[in-house]
Amino acid sequence: MEYILSLVTLMSHLIFILLVHRLLVTLFDWSKIVKNAQDKLGQLRVFLILISIAIGYMVSHFMLEVLSIMQTAMLGQ
Repeated sequence: MEYILSLVTLMSHLIFILLVHRLLVTLFDWSKIVKNAQDKLGQLRVFLILISIAIGYMVSHFMLEVLSIMQTAMLGQ
């Protein structure tokens, strides 16, 4: 059972990280925000990956915690 929970947690983290990354890439025009975006493309990609990991992890952790609280409330444990 613990193996399944670990797998679900890992998949949740990865899905939310990828979702946040896609949103950051598609929603913002980074060339307007960052000066010389073409010159700093590598740095911008690393920044987006790190921000995506941070935000995606926090959202995933929040959602898993909400599910855990709801499960505890429903089962009355």
